Amino acid sequence: MTRYKGRQSAKAIEKDFPHFVDMVVPPGGLGNRLDAMYEFHARHGIKPQRGHGRHDANGSLIRWCFADPALAMAFKEEFDKS
Repeated sequence: MTRYKGRQSAKAIEKDFPHFVDMVVPPGGLGNRLDAMYEFHARHGIKPQRGHGRHDANGSLIRWCFADPALAMAFKEEFDKS
């Protein structure tokens, strides 16, 4: 499957933004938490970057990518409730 014209591949994003936070997506979805995750990026003045995700029989995973390790840690502390 091809990407949209001009869109970076997940591999390229993960190279440019090497600090990852993997979020498990519950069966019903993230709901308002997803909106809050995008708001986090807006609050910090950064563009949301997503890397390789996963969809299988065990569920789904979203990989959020950050250039700054401190922002990745702040994101993890705010949203990772596991």
